[in-house]
Amino acid sequence: MSKRQGESKGLFYQFMKQKPRAIALVFIIICSFLAIFAYLFTDDKTPNINEQIPAISLKQPGFSIKLIKFPKNNDVQQSSWLSFILNGEEDAYRYVPVAWYDTEGDSLRYKVYDEDLIPDSIPTIAIHKAAWYLRSSDISFIEKKGNSYEVLMTNKSKQILEIASINKKLNEEQVEKRTYWLGTDLFGRSLLSRIILGIRFSLFIGLLAVLISITIGTLIGMVSGFYGGRVDDVLSYIMNVFWSIPTLILVFAIVLVMGRGIQNIFIAVGLTMWVDAARLVRGQVLALKKEKYVESAKAMGMSTMRILSKHILPNMLGPLIVIAVSNFASAIIVESGLSYLGFGIQPPTPSLGSILSENYGFILSGKPMLAIAPVLVLLFLVLAFNLVGNGVRDIFDVKTNIQP
Repeated sequence: MSKRQGESKGLFYQFMKQKPRAIALVFIIICSFLAIFAYLFTDDKTPNINEQIPAISLKQPGFSIKLIKFPKNNDVQQSSWLSFILNGEEDAYRYVPVAWYDTEGDSLRYKVYDEDLIPDSIPTIAIHKAAWYLRSSDISFIEKKGNSYEVLMTNKSKQILEIASINKKLNEEQVEKRTYWLGTDLFGRSLLSRIILGIRFSLFIGLLAVLISITIGTLIGMVSGFYGGRVDDVLSYIMNVFWSIPTLILVFAIVLVMGRGIQNIFIAVGLTMWVDAARLVRGQVLALKKEKYVESAKAMGMSTMRILSKHILPNMLGPLIVIAVSNFASAIIVESGLSYLGFGIQPPTPSLGSILSENYGFILSGKPMLAIAPVLVLLFLVLAFNLVGNGVRDIFDVKTNIQP
């Protein structure tokens, strides 16, 4: 094992020996995995988790129901694997929640679920299995012949359907039992599924906002600290102006100018957080440019770009990583606040803030989980990033690593 590998292993051990930090890191990894492969873990595979079943709206956590899948009349194109992972896919079926169903005989009989009615008072709906299978209203006559149905269409064509294959598809593929572990919202959508996808958008916007803020802050901070003089005075003044404006007010102004699209949200959030990185980088450059190896590089005639990229930037990666992790938590909070106030991600696309905005009114109406669940996820996510940020800061802080 090389010396560098040994040092890296020692730093990782130092980080993981604190249980809160280790738990926080594991939680972030799990959330990131869920965010990337969100549609693999959700009951609803439609884009933006927007499958609405009004009959089962506002159900308590743990609610279970059987759903009969009726094929839609229009054909739905199958998505590629990558497209499905990124955007989900349109469902080829519409779902009907049922209190009871029976597939014996030639008809599919069922009672639509309605919690406001007594089960015996709910009318029974019957549909011939052949009509259900063909998804067509252009059927003139259906006759059973042995182990098959002979279907005469209105255009005089005939179709022969095997009864066994219809029953197999109906019993094995078309009846689905779902459990909504966190309940459903006002529109009958799975709260857990929407939170999982909401984590994706919160982390995605946070990541891009951090990349933007670190990039802008690093460039401005390096130029300000390295050149000094009037350049430093002007850039420092700009930093102080941005520093004095409250973050949310600045974000509101940028969003109102640029619009409310997802691409504009992370740009707006990133443009409000670059000052932290710029001030940090400026201070680091002011200290590092006085080092002998930087003076030697100048004496050898190296270009400014080479000195900054090869000699100064690598020596301040530690503080940059610390500020990046810290800004990540701040970006998630800002994005959630924007979505909660209606300036962020727009419905039906879910984010933790928009889910809370849609459901906070149910806290006092017997459905508190609708608002508590996204708040808890947001709370633990921000707390996890703060704990990881503190751990990374302690690792790169030389003073805390000196043993007496």
